[in-house]
Amino acid sequence: MAVAIIAMISAGITVAVINIAVGEKRRLTESSAETIRAAVKIWWAANNDVGTCPTIGMLLADGAIDRGKMTKSDPWGQPWKIQCDANDATVISRGPDKQLDTEDDIRAPPS
Repeated sequence: MAVAIIAMISAGITVAVINIAVGEKRRLTESSAETIRAAVKIWWAANNDVGTCPTIGMLLADGAIDRGKMTKSDPWGQPWKIQCDANDATVISRGPDKQLDTEDDIRAPPS
């Protein structure tokens, strides 16, 4: 009986820790997407070129963003997508399912 109770408590703790980790990964993704979005605006100002939607490679090459772990891919190892429209940019992570245009996508700014 005691072993069953300990197993149930352990399972509950494991689920709680996993949920915390998932939430932290999502917050990290949101923060990284906002950083990339800000870099797009810096790139536009530095290049006087709002008509071009820069890629991550262009942002890196021109120094608008620093090289780092979250630069080329999101926490799930997928490339960031940058969409530009008029004078604004949206940065998209495919999220945990690694599929674009699904419910778990993470966008900056949020849609």
